[in-house]
Amino acid sequence: EKGEFVIILGPSGAGKSTVLNILGGMDSCDEGQIIIDGVDISKYNSKQLTKYRRNDVGFVFQFYNLVQNLTARENVELASQIVTNALDIDETLKLVGLEHRKNNFPAQLSGGEQQRVAIARALAKRPDILLLDEPTNYLDEEHIAWLKRYLLDYENAFILISHDIPFLNEVVNIIYHMENQELNRYVGDYDHFQEVYAVKKAQLEAAYRRQQQEINELKDFVARNKARVSTRNMAMSRQKKLDKMD
Repeated sequence: EKGEFVIILGPSGAGKSTVLNILGGMDSCDEGQIIIDGVDISKYNSKQLTKYRRNDVGFVFQFYNLVQNLTARENVELASQIVTNALDIDETLKLVGLEHRKNNFPAQLSGGEQQRVAIARALAKRPDILLLDEPTNYLDEEHIAWLKRYLLDYENAFILISHDIPFLNEVVNIIYHMENQELNRYVGDYDHFQEVYAVKKAQLEAAYRRQQQEINELKDFVARNKARVSTRNMAMSRQKKLDKMD
């Protein structure tokens, strides 16, 4: 929703970038739906998707993914062509401090400059939702500070993947934590998430220890009583309980 500044957290390989790629139309989903403005856009092919979504989503990839035979300005212009209310291209490049490099090709730019072109390309569309996969990669402190200020004032919403804890702690207000193929929502910054998650984890670990004790007691009862005629039914009942345990 507008005003939601979201981080997706999770260990490497959990599927964070895959989720962003699916939301951005770069990947298809195996099952489920992707609902934008009440429409399931997972049914569209890539050409239909571009036409339908227009400026819904702006994407900054983990590794900038610029068109190598186009200049910085042309890369930004390419993204703005599909929307009617795009930002001025030169102004957008000025926003990221690259107005003096607009006629350079990606190979002539540093990693940080290429990342800023990718950010400018996403911003030029004036997207309703920004998808940012490790946007601070290759950025120096000055431009990380600029990006932080920009996102804090962002009028719509963004979904972010980042391992830069100080950065994300200052810009996000919603956290989706990806673990064990589940996505859990937390409201607040990263520090607050850590506190809540630590309590949740401690509760789960305590529940696990209690369950392990119960399992051992049930197994012991079954082993001692399954052969006795008088207690066989009780042993079978406890075995059924064991079989149903998650």
